[in-house]
Amino acid sequence: MDVTALASVYDSLIAQAEAITDTASLPATTRSDVDWRLCHIALADRIIATAAREQTDGRTATVDNQPSMDPDRIKQMIHSTTHAQRVDNVRRNWAELRSLLAGFSAADAQAQLTLRMHDRNGEYVSESVLTWSELIEMRTTRHIPGHRDALAQAVRSA
Repeated sequence: MDVTALASVYDSLIAQAEAITDTASLPATTRSDVDWRLCHIALADRIIATAAREQTDGRTATVDNQPSMDPDRIKQMIHSTTHAQRVDNVRRNWAELRSLLAGFSAADAQAQLTLRMHDRNGEYVSESVLTWSELIEMRTTRHIPGHRDALAQAVRSA
């Protein structure tokens, strides 16, 4: 599966995240949002990587984003890491996910998966069926760019 466009979006997201430091003078709400986003992305990539392994193992994949939206899990992750460690978590989890997706065949890319969505409180929102290509397109054009743009706004506010 071609993940070139998604890789480019991640490169810009990581560049924005690296432009922020632990000592950057950010308003408390902005710092909290940056911390949340980085933990959320790292956790979400881990979830998607697990589902990608399900796909390559011949099982029907499910992407359930609840752990990446769990307030307690994210709070614990924020309190146990520095900003630099959170950025590194995003970088490492994306590298693993990228490698898995790059190994997908055309059939894998068109295979269906179940996507379960939860809100920031960890509450169930919806469930849908889509292809891997559709999921990656959504992350490429909406999800990761939205987080990148929020990080860019944080950089401007520092």
